[in-house]
Amino acid sequence: MKKNIAMRTAGALLIGVMLTTCIISGTYAKYVTSESKSDTARVAKFGVVASVSGDLFGSSYSATTDNSVQAWAEKAPTVAASVKEELVVAPGTKNDKGMTIAVTGKPEVSTAVSLDKAVTDENVAYEDTDIVLKAGEYGVMVRYNGVVTTDTVTNYFVYDAQTKTYTVATTEDTAAELYQLKDAAKADTAYYPVQWKVGETAYTNVAAVKTAVKSAFTTGCNPNEKLDASRTITWEWPFEVGTQDALGYNTNDKVDTVLGDMIADNGDAANENRYYVVKKKSDGAYDTVHYTAVKAAQDAANQVVVAYTGDEAPIVFDMNEDSIVACLTVSFGARLTVTQVD
Repeated sequence: MKKNIAMRTAGALLIGVMLTTCIISGTYAKYVTSESKSDTARVAKFGVVASVSGDLFGSSYSATTDNSVQAWAEKAPTVAASVKEELVVAPGTKNDKGMTIAVTGKPEVSTAVSLDKAVTDENVAYEDTDIVLKAGEYGVMVRYNGVVTTDTVTNYFVYDAQTKTYTVATTEDTAAELYQLKDAAKADTAYYPVQWKVGETAYTNVAAVKTAVKSAFTTGCNPNEKLDASRTITWEWPFEVGTQDALGYNTNDKVDTVLGDMIADNGDAANENRYYVVKKKSDGAYDTVHYTAVKAAQDAANQVVVAYTGDEAPIVFDMNEDSIVACLTVSFGARLTVTQVD
């Protein structure tokens, strides 16, 4: 009897152990695997500064700083515009500080740098122009009120109001209204009075300046490469240069005077013959020169002033046009752009 009780007790314990084992075995039989990842990124650096600073021209030039640009209201000007807002240049004036074009930075993106024309808010481009006088013989016709004879009358000119030309007087013109040629000047080639520099390198016209400057701003860089380019543009209109004549006048002084007379609009507005600046023709007669404001180009944002001969003013500035003898306005503009590229 006791043996049976022991056997039953042992069997019950075995069954309990087996049940416990099954429970434990069920708890530790799960397979578990996992992975976690997180990325945080910031905006890539651009940090590029593109700048076009400084003014090339002024409405006034200072006697105390060697004819350099100054504010219009400052004292002791050697040259000053009659209107505050207008900018002028003249023989002897200059700008040693000039305009500086620069780009700096170390972006973390690929970039392209370009330099092109300045534009308005409406994205209309300004055209660059030079002051230039075409090759030719020029002068100023002045009324002569002295006595003439048949021996001296051919030293003077008579004016034809219909053709707006001055022709050499004949012996029959001793009683006519006569004109005398003054300030005669000859330009053997196209004359560009404003002399430019980019850094220390000299250039003769705006187109050459723009080409030189663009060469420094027509590239870009890879990420984390340094952008660092700068060019400063200065100018001077020198005078008292060239060969002197018997009266002590330099060659450039004479053609400079022609340019100044062209824009002066000499004469009485009530007088039909109100323009006195002339250009010599192949037959020895002289054409009257006029001046007017025209478009720098067909779709340009800016106007320039040109001198011309003939009855009709030009529509746009084109030095290839026969009637245009000079451009009396200098214009220089630049837009510097730095762009991210793929």
